[in-house]
Amino acid sequence: MADGYNFGQDGPYYNGQMMLPHRFPPDPSGKSYYVDANVAAAGDGSSWDEAFSLIASGLAAADTQIGLSANRAWARRNTVYYCGDYISEALVLAAEKTDLIGVGSDGGSFPRVVGNFTIGTAVQSFRIINMGFMPTSTSPGITFPSGMHGWEMHYVTIFKNTSYTCSAQLLSTDSRGFIMDNVRILPDNAGALSTIGFNIAGTTYGVGQCKITNCEIHGTEGMNVVDTSAYYEGAICKNTLFKATNLAVDENSDSILFVDCRFVTAAAAGDANGVGIVDIEPANLVACEAVSSDSWGPIPNLNALS
Repeated sequence: MADGYNFGQDGPYYNGQMMLPHRFPPDPSGKSYYVDANVAAAGDGSSWDEAFSLIASGLAAADTQIGLSANRAWARRNTVYYCGDYISEALVLAAEKTDLIGVGSDGGSFPRVVGNFTIGTAVQSFRIINMGFMPTSTSPGITFPSGMHGWEMHYVTIFKNTSYTCSAQLLSTDSRGFIMDNVRILPDNAGALSTIGFNIAGTTYGVGQCKITNCEIHGTEGMNVVDTSAYYEGAICKNTLFKATNLAVDENSDSILFVDCRFVTAAAAGDANGVGIVDIEPANLVACEAVSSDSWGPIPNLNALS
């Protein structure tokens, strides 16, 4: 009987937070690979009994398989299931049109990987679902490189490591069409923050078609967006909390529409448009609120029409 807790094990679909039934069903035309970080000996990844012992092995196999011309890769999506608990692995590989899905749990509803996920080669339409990551250096915790369009993260938590202050816990460079839903970028257990929670860098593709929903992002600066990007269409951030000690959001492209967001900072507010709390085009703020060390309320605080 499916209980909705363990994707690929005892239920037909995975429900990572008991709120997502049937949201990420596996593609029946794709291929599934299995990774168990606790196995004594690695198999070929074809089943839980023959699971790979490393995520890197599963992602490499999925990327190779879907890239074969005979597999009609444009019509398929592969899946890598990962079972582990607080396992160390530094990752540099992603996989084209592949879902990396955490199953089981490690003190929560997802397994955790201790190590930076520094993707070296861009692939398209890679999704991470129900996973936790804790970086082990000052480099970005997760890096999506230039041209990695259509990446997605759903129910992913990035923890700050107490021993390291990352330049950014999440970095995306020149990648359009990304989606973040229910992503948490958290401080460490002493409340210390990384330099930037989410850094959107690059000079070409910008934040075009990006969608950030239902997230919680912490950092000395919560989110930073460069101001030299060329593509801005359709960028939106909804129902997301940003908490920082400096600017909660530094959005220099003036292109992301913020709807029902909350901005919290230890800094002081400068004016009714939230200078000191955020650097956002006021016309792009819809039903948002801000809290600083000396003020709180709706933002922007527009004067009544005469």
